[in-house]
Amino acid sequence: MKREAVQQWLDLQFGLFIHFGLYSLPGGVWKGKPITRGYSEQILSHGYLPQADYEALTSQFNLPEFDPKHIVATAKRAGMKYLVITSKHHDGFCLFDTATTDYNSTKAACRRDIVKDLSDECRKQGLAFGIYFSWIDWHFADALPISSHNSDQIPESHQKLNIAQLTELLSNYGSICELWMDMGAPTDEQSQEVYDLVQRLQPTCMVNGRIWNDKQDFLTMGDNQLPTVPLNCPWQTPASIYKETWGYRSWQVRGNRDEKIKELTNTARSVVKEGGNYLLNIGLMGNGAIQGFEQEVLEGIGDELAKEPLRRETMKRTLPRVLPDQACPKPLMLHRYTGTEYYSYRPIPTTLCWTLEQDEDTRLSIGWLSEQGIAKEQKLCLEVGGNRYCSSLQKSRTSDFFITGLQLKKGTHEICLHTIGDELKRSELVDTTIRLVLRKEETL
Repeated sequence: MKREAVQQWLDLQFGLFIHFGLYSLPGGVWKGKPITRGYSEQILSHGYLPQADYEALTSQFNLPEFDPKHIVATAKRAGMKYLVITSKHHDGFCLFDTATTDYNSTKAACRRDIVKDLSDECRKQGLAFGIYFSWIDWHFADALPISSHNSDQIPESHQKLNIAQLTELLSNYGSICELWMDMGAPTDEQSQEVYDLVQRLQPTCMVNGRIWNDKQDFLTMGDNQLPTVPLNCPWQTPASIYKETWGYRSWQVRGNRDEKIKELTNTARSVVKEGGNYLLNIGLMGNGAIQGFEQEVLEGIGDELAKEPLRRETMKRTLPRVLPDQACPKPLMLHRYTGTEYYSYRPIPTTLCWTLEQDEDTRLSIGWLSEQGIAKEQKLCLEVGGNRYCSSLQKSRTSDFFITGLQLKKGTHEICLHTIGDELKRSELVDTTIRLVLRKEETL
C-alpha cells in the first residue's frame, strides 16, 4: 500500500503551502516597529515579545476576509494539486478544534476550525490535503524555553501533547496526503512513535523528512533548496515566494511580478523534471485573505503551466554503459540525505548505476573491483535482470564475485549496486570507487 501511496504523492507534483496563524496579525511589525530579525512567523521569538501580549492576539483573530473557497480555487488556478496548512506552528497556536488546549482558533475571535474549513473545501474542489505540524510548542508550559535555533528536545509530557494533537488531526479531517513535521530534536523512539501513529490512522499519508531519525517517507530538502546531486528517493522542495519569510510580512519587498512568476515557474519545472514535488508557500494576511501580489503571482504561474504543463524526466537519465570483458566506466551515483536531525543534513552516496546492452543471450560472471581495498566490511546488493543478489564485501579485499553463471537475455538491462535497505534509510557506501567486472562465460 505504501508503494502505491508514494506514487500517488509523486503524481501531485505541485502544491500550495500556507503559513497562517497569530503571527499573521502583526505581519512582521510590533508596536509600529518592523521586526527585521528572522522569519515573521517567528516574531514571538525574534522580536523578543512578551508572550502574554502575543497570545492576547487571539481576541483580534476574527478573519473577516478568510475565504476557503477562494483560497482552494486559487491553488487550482495555479496548477496545484494539493494544499498543506500550518495546523500548529512553533508558537503553539492551533488552527483546529482540539481538546488539549484553549489556545486554538475555535476559541479565538473567529470561532472557526481553519483546518476543517480548508480540508472540506479541498475535498469539494478535488485537491489533496496535507498538514504541517511543529515538533516544538512555545505555548506549552512543559516544553523547553524558546531557543535561537528551534532544534530543541521534546520532553515526555510535550511528546504526549504532540501525540494527542496529531491523533486529532489524523482522525477528524478526512484523508491526509502529507504530514509535514518541522524542527525539534526528537529521539529515535519519538520519531518512530509519530510514524507508527500515522501508519495506524492514515496508512497512505506520506511523512516528510523532518520527522527525523530516518523515519520518513520522503526527503524534505532545505528551505528553498534544490538537490545538488542525483537522488534515489522521493523528495520535495519547500519554497516561499520570498526567501526572507514564510509568514505574512506587511513590509516585505515583493519585487517585480512578472520576474517572480518566471522565477517560480522555472523552479517548479526544474523540481518536477528532476523527480521531486514542489511545495510553494504563501502567507495569508491577518484578515485571512491572500495578499494581492501573491494572488497575482499564483495566477501567473497557473497561466504559464496552462501553456506548458509540468513533466517528469527522471527516466531520461543517461547511465554509463558497461560491457563484458571491458573496463567498467564511472557510474551514475545516486544519493539520499541524512534524516537524523536538522544540522546533520547532508547527501550520502548509496547507489551506483550502469546500463548493460546485450546483443545476444549470454551467461555472465559479475564481480567487483576496488582501487585500494575495502576499508571495512559492508553488505551490498546487486540488481540486474530483475533479480537481486546480496554479497558481503570483506575488509581489505580488492576484488571478488557477486555471481557466476548469470543468464541474461538479449536486450538492455539496468544494473544497480547499492547498500542494503529502504532507499531513504540505506547506509553510506564504504567505497564509491568500486567498479563492476563483467566476463562472458559462454553464449547461450
